[in-house]
Amino acid sequence: MTAIDQFLAVSLERTIRQNLGDVTVHKIQDRLFSKFGLSITESMREFEKLDSVLREFFGAGADGLEKRFLENVCCIKSKKDKAEKRFTITDTEITQSILKAFGDADSSKILNASIGEPWTINEILERLNIPQTSGYRKINFLIDNGLLIKEDYVLSENNRKIDKYKSLFDNVNIDINDKMTVSVQFTSNVVKQSSILNTIYNF
Repeated sequence: MTAIDQFLAVSLERTIRQNLGDVTVHKIQDRLFSKFGLSITESMREFEKLDSVLREFFGAGADGLEKRFLENVCCIKSKKDKAEKRFTITDTEITQSILKAFGDADSSKILNASIGEPWTINEILERLNIPQTSGYRKINFLIDNGLLIKEDYVLSENNRKIDKYKSLFDNVNIDINDKMTVSVQFTSNVVKQSSILNTIYNF
């Protein structure tokens, strides 16, 4: 599963289940399994297959449904922002994980420093002068929440692969006016690899 798809999958599946109801979800699940051998959960990483099943049930109306499902998680800020891939996060759980990360000084430093350049975990800790014990815990939180993603690796002296990580985002904007709004710009590389975004928005 690609980085963005993993980041969106749990919330997107939840909103699909809530909006379609148990009976329809069960029918879609049966069709997904008979056609592709996939569950709805598994289809999040191959969203084009879920899309083909939704079209069997809803025809051209699947376009609007899929956009509505995704907009419960995140939505493009405007048509003119489509080139930049800037999204407003609308899912509460994802918003909270982003706010928690940027509300912590070390986690915020890690995400900002790793925009555009992947680092090994040791490089992150050493270059940013973050204590190892708390640093590993914070890095694991960022990885588990999909905010820090695996990108490339280096070989150690004994030929062991050491993963390198970078921020999922090129830019994050947290606006505190009437209500808290989080907008993000995903890196162009991970957008290109996203089955969900490419199927729904035809990037």
